Order: sequence, then structure tokens, then C-alpha cells
Amino acid sequence: MNLRFTGRSLTLAALALLLLWLIFWLGWLVAASPAEHTLWLTLALPPIIIVAMAVRRDIKGGYVWCGFVSLGYFAQGMTVVLTSREYAMAGAVEIFLSLLLFTSTSAALRARH
Repeated sequence: MNLRFTGRSLTLAALALLLLWLIFWLGWLVAASPAEHTLWLTLALPPIIIVAMAVRRDIKGGYVWCGFVSLGYFAQGMTVVLTSREYAMAGAVEIFLSLLLFTSTSAALRARH
């Protein structure tokens, strides 16, 4: 049996965890009106879904864009941590998941070469 690390499964897992966390946090945990929840989810989820489809098809450009997208979520998490005491822990979780996504994407790209 030939087991070879590709990083694809780890990247897909990190994308799924980040997607689920954003749905939980922005869709339910934050105290806001239903219209605000809908707006935040509409803005936050499409980039993850788009890159997840490319990574699922094992397209090299999907991994590259996944790295860029993870930096955006990292910046969002940093902004929340630095500006909100109430949601600082939620921002820290987003920071962790975005760094996990970035490192798994980097590992996947290295394994492809």
C-alpha cells in the first residue's frame, strides 16, 4: 500500500472547519438582526466555497487562491480580536483556522512539486 501525503485532504478539512465556524459564529453566535446575519454570511462564505470547489477538483490555482483567501480571514480575525472584547475568543478561533488553512495549503503545494 502506497500512502503519500498530498495535503489535499488536510486543506479540505481546514476549509470545512473554517466554513462551519463562520456559519456558527456569524449566523448564530453574534447578536444581530436576521438581515445582518444574512448579509455577513453572504459576504463571508462564497470565497471559501469557491476555493473549496477548486481544491476538491485538485486544481493547482485553487490552492494558490486558498492561501490568499486564508489571509483575508486571518485579517478579519485579527480585527475582531483587537477591537471587540466580547468576541475576542471567536476572532482567535478564526485566526487559528485561517493559519491552519494557510499551512495546509502550503503543504499541499509543496507536495504537488
